[in-house]
Parts: sequence; structure tokens; C-alpha cells
Amino acid sequence: MKVWGSYLPKIAGKPSGVVEDVAVPEKLYINLQRGGLTYTPVVENAQDVKFGQALAEVQVEGGKLSLPSPVSGKVFIEEKEDSPSMIVIEADETKAQEGIYDTSQLKHISREEIRNTLSSSGIWPFFWSSETGGIPSLDDERPRAIIVNFLLSEPFRARGEVILKRSWRIIMEGIKYLDRLLADYGTIEIILTAPHGPVARTIYKDLAGFACVNFHPVQPLYPVENNILLKRMLRKVSSSLKKEDNVWVIDAQGVEAVGACLSGGFPLYQRVVAVGGPGLTDPKHLSVRVGTPVKELLKNGKSNDGTYVLRGGLFLGNPVDPDRDYVNFDDDAFFFLPEVKKREFLSFLRPGFNRTSYLPAFATVLTRGDDTQVSTSLRGEIRPCVACGLCESICPAGLLPQFLHRYLFNDELDDAEKIGLNLCIGCNLCTYICPSKIELQKQFAGAKERLKAEHEEAEAILARKNTHD
Repeated sequence: MKVWGSYLPKIAGKPSGVVEDVAVPEKLYINLQRGGLTYTPVVENAQDVKFGQALAEVQVEGGKLSLPSPVSGKVFIEEKEDSPSMIVIEADETKAQEGIYDTSQLKHISREEIRNTLSSSGIWPFFWSSETGGIPSLDDERPRAIIVNFLLSEPFRARGEVILKRSWRIIMEGIKYLDRLLADYGTIEIILTAPHGPVARTIYKDLAGFACVNFHPVQPLYPVENNILLKRMLRKVSSSLKKEDNVWVIDAQGVEAVGACLSGGFPLYQRVVAVGGPGLTDPKHLSVRVGTPVKELLKNGKSNDGTYVLRGGLFLGNPVDPDRDYVNFDDDAFFFLPEVKKREFLSFLRPGFNRTSYLPAFATVLTRGDDTQVSTSLRGEIRPCVACGLCESICPAGLLPQFLHRYLFNDELDDAEKIGLNLCIGCNLCTYICPSKIELQKQFAGAKERLKAEHEEAEAILARKNTHD
């Protein structure tokens, strides 16, 4: 399998492969929004809760999803006017954490019971479905293939090899349970880097009895982890997979959670997050309880220059306030950027031994060094498109971003749709390498929302007309 386009800059601050445990703080903060859904509390204020007990629920097609408590303790519901409500848990770690499900029964449960168990454990949202474009339906939706992706290439998300090393047995158990969710003659497609490496050979051995498992070596180049791109890549190498076939995707931590739940009885209660980037002096992987304040992560190597924190990696991360944000159920990375408030004098005259570029513009093309000066600085000025074609050469969806930008700049939405606006996978590579510093991905995302609204309005008008006729 091969990624069309793609890029991976060498950035300083790559987290080490060792996972360190972070102590459970006195208070955990549970965000009631997850994956675009708003959960409703099912606990009372000042109520005592047990580890794994449902804190909040949301009704979805075919059933309901729950947010389990990551600790035992006392809960308090914080109502906020300017933001969603939040559940605060005063942790009681004197009570030992044990599996909450009878694993002797789980070994023989039906497909429907697996769905119900994973949805009540907070694990079901880790699956992505090409049929829904998001979380799979809890009805009897059965995929033709499940892609297990061990590659997260965006600097710096939690690496699959780190998760594998930490939780090998549990992950293998999780993969074996996926077979029960497949359609008849369905397959499990495992994405790895080296087809003959020690990790691959051991997986082959452990899963030797599963004929439905296939392996695919892929270069660890961004955005290999994009779900839409993974399905397109799989279709190119699998002659039996049709365009309309439903494909699910799940990553290493998702499979680990499946295995921990169905073989150990544990709900989702912790995450391994990569904390890295030039803004940290000691980048690493941390195992943290869901709800841990981000400021607790800052204790693990904060830079003296100040930091700008992104939830997620360098390309798609969103800014967070360490004093007001917390580790959520889906988090796997926090990227720390040095915050630059002064412009660098005559920076364009410097050879760039500590900078990288998509073009051979700096001396690192010879030294192969890391970029140690990635920061909040734009490294240039915003200007009009110069039609350099770099965005086209790097686009993994095979689009023409410069033409999309031109059409959208002139408000020609229909023309942008004709040349593939809806095929944009939102990876943000075009924005990252644009020498004119144009926010292309943001422009495309806004245009897609406008296009979607226009189509929905047209369908509603047509439906009303047919009703009157």
C-alpha cells in the first residue's frame, strides 16, 4: 500500500519510546462532548460513583453510548453558560481498580452483546465507519473489512510501536475479538511499517490461526492515518473490496481498549499520550487517567521559553489552555510549541542549519538535521497565491488545491465542487507547505460546510414540492 503525496518533516522533540505513568490527580474533569456528540449526565450531584460506572449517556442509532468513570470517587456537575457542562470527580484511589465485567461470560457473548459492552465501556467511538463517516451504527452494521492501523505519523502522536510494546498480549486479544464484528467472509487488514521486521514476524506468529487477517506494509508518512485515505489505499490492493463496501478503521489504542475490555473486563479509563515538540526539554509518552488536567503534563519537561500547547499533532492540533483543559477519552497527543513574540532579525539571510522545508531551502537538506525552531511564528508573511504548485504535488487526495483556492476566493463554489472539493480529506498538508501562508484547509472546510448546507436546503425544497404535488 502506498500513500499518494504525503510528507513528514523532521521536527525536534520526538517523544521517547518509554511510557511513564502519571499519578492520578485529586480531581478529574470529564468533558461531556465527544466526537461531536453531547452526553447527558446520569449521575446526581455529590453522588458516590464506582470505577467504570456510567457518568453520562447519549442516544444514537441502535442504542446508547456511555462515558465510564475512570476512578471511584464523588462526582460534581459543573453547569457552564459559555461552554458545555462538565463532571468533576474527586478521586478515591484507595479503592483498587478491577475489571467490572465477568470475563468468563465475555468469551462466548454474541455480536450484539459485544456491541453493547463496548458502547457502555466508552470504547465503541474508537471505530470509524465508511458507511456513516463516523461512529458505526449500533444496529447490526457489519463491515466487509476492519483496518487495524498501527501507524500514526503526525508529529507527534502516540506511536503504534510504543503501544504494541506496552500492551502486546492485550492488543492480540483485541484483534481476535474483531473477527466477530465482521460481515461473512470479512477480513482484518493490519497496517504496519516493515513487513519482515520483528514486530510483523511476531504478529504473524500470534495470529497464525486467523485466515481472515492480512498484513500491509506502509511507509510512515503523513497522512497515512487518515481513515478515508486508508480505505482508498486498501481498495487499490484488494480486488475483492468494492467501492460501496463498508470499511471500519481502528487504531492501536482502540484495539488495546477492546482487548482490555473483552478479555480483562476493563472500561476505557486511561490513555497513552505523546507529549513532544520543540517546546519540551524531555519529550516522552505518558500513561494518564482520563480527565487529568493538561497542566499536569507540563510538569514533564516544560521549556523555559514558554509554550503554546496543541491538542493533537503538529498538522491538525487545536490550541488548548493548560489551566482549563483536560485529557479526553480520545486524546493521544499534546504538541508543545515555543511561543515566539519577537521577529527574528534578517532571518532570510541565515543558512538554516536548524530548520527544515518541503523545498531544499535550508542547510538541513545537507545535514539531515531536525527542525529545532518550529514555533508559533509563521516564518514569513501572508500573501496572495503564487501558483507554485507545491500543494498539488503533495496532496494525498490528488486534488488541485491552488485551483480550489482560486475558485473559492472568487466565490465560485459550484466550480470548486466540480474539480473535487468534497474529496478533500482535511489533512492540512497544503496549508503546512504553502509558501504564501494561506489557510487552505480552513478555506476548504468552510466551503464544504456551505456546500452541504446548500444541498440539504435543495433537498428540503424538492421534498416539499413533491409533497404538494
